[in-house]
Amino acid sequence: MSNQFGAAAMFRSALLMTGSTYVAYATGLVISTLIARSLGPADYGRYAYLIWLSGVLVILMNNGLTTSAIRFLSETLGRNDPDGTRRLHGWFKRWQWWSILGISIVFAACLPWLKPAGWDGHLGLFAAVCIGASVAKSLYLFSISVGKGHGRFDIEARSMSVLSVLNLVIVVGMFAWGGDLSHYLWLFLLISLAHPLMAGRQLQQAGIGASREPTEPTLLDRVKPHLGWTVLSTFVWAFSNKSVETFLLNKMVSAESVGFFVIAATLARGGVELLSSGLSSVLMPKMGNAFGEGGIERVGKIASDSIRLFHFMGLLLAGVGLFWAEPVIRVMYGERYAAAALLLQIMVLVKGVTLSSGAIGALLTTTEHQRVRAAEAIFTVSVSLIAALILVPEYGLMGAITAHVLSTLASFIFSLICVRVMLHVPMPYNDLARLTAAALCAGGVAVGVVALSNSITAHLLAGLVFALMFLATTLMFRVWNQHDIALIGTITAKVPALRNLPYRLVRWARMV
Repeated sequence: MSNQFGAAAMFRSALLMTGSTYVAYATGLVISTLIARSLGPADYGRYAYLIWLSGVLVILMNNGLTTSAIRFLSETLGRNDPDGTRRLHGWFKRWQWWSILGISIVFAACLPWLKPAGWDGHLGLFAAVCIGASVAKSLYLFSISVGKGHGRFDIEARSMSVLSVLNLVIVVGMFAWGGDLSHYLWLFLLISLAHPLMAGRQLQQAGIGASREPTEPTLLDRVKPHLGWTVLSTFVWAFSNKSVETFLLNKMVSAESVGFFVIAATLARGGVELLSSGLSSVLMPKMGNAFGEGGIERVGKIASDSIRLFHFMGLLLAGVGLFWAEPVIRVMYGERYAAAALLLQIMVLVKGVTLSSGAIGALLTTTEHQRVRAAEAIFTVSVSLIAALILVPEYGLMGAITAHVLSTLASFIFSLICVRVMLHVPMPYNDLARLTAAALCAGGVAVGVVALSNSITAHLLAGLVFALMFLATTLMFRVWNQHDIALIGTITAKVPALRNLPYRLVRWARMV
């Protein structure tokens, strides 16, 4: 099993996850566009609100179980203890079902206060779709997390790709037929139910199963505190990641405003996943396995490299997103959704600048600093709640986006300070400064393109110019080192057209 966590295997897994994410994002984008155009801003806002609420329920049902499962299953395998891994899997699985039951009961009690704005349908449909989809997706996320803990990233990749394409085919048919809101909600439920069935089958084929035997008390003494703090931080995060803003927009503004806000958030999140999903998926299992083998020293080196790569991808996202946001909204969704363009620009900028928080969070989780993660979550949701309560009633959509920016930046700064002060992990400040300088130079050139013309074509061209110039300036500023070039060499060795690429790049690399 250890070879599943080797450098080459992890890179292949990252590529696999990135490819499947591309498929899921592309199909999801088309699905979102077709449904939005079919329903119109008001009904699409209600649809988006239900999807968002279902997502919140999934987070609450899974709470910290998926994170802790990845963390400790990979570590136990790193110690060559397959029996202990199966017993721990069983322990997590039992807690999963208790979590699902508890959250379902709470949701049913709060049902009248959670319905979408302007909802005139039966509450039974709303409840059935929300609960059914949430339970299914929570079981699915637990299954793929177990797979990741075993180094099997293909389970998520296959199920995500196949079901995304299937969903697209059905939505295209419904769009042509003229489906209404209830039709799209039932489809969402059916596709959600298919996810755990497919993932469970793949786990079974891979020979990954749970045991009913009790887990060693000494291991549980470490797992329970980690899980407890992860549960706390996850519950808080569930109400901080644009949740307060979305809920208040639904209650105090309009269903249309929810639609605009969710469209921007979905596109921004999609951009993040396109660039970083592969690395994000393998990072924590890799860190957990390294921590089991070599402790904090091995994890620290991985974290430093990951922060550098995340910052590179974040700046790429921010630059391209700023120029492409308006054309994407107008071309895909139409003029009725033009209000989402500015929201998308702001979201991709703040997400890009703070993207390295993903690596920082994985580092804190892997090194058993979940108290810090919980404190960060409480701090972030406090900022989000206060800002949203003040700004959304007064400024509507712009108040919501401002509250989101404030909470995201506050969370990022908090976690950065904690890692530096508590873990003493060396941060690659020099590399981060070089990357930022490269992005500013590339941005200056791209702005010049838009200054010549404000057309959709000019904005699209400016985004492309930024991406190319950013890549070029990172070489000029010597962001990359010889280890990076060597890794590229191992990847391109079997591709004849790219075999000489490392030799061309090595002159731009600096010594480690």
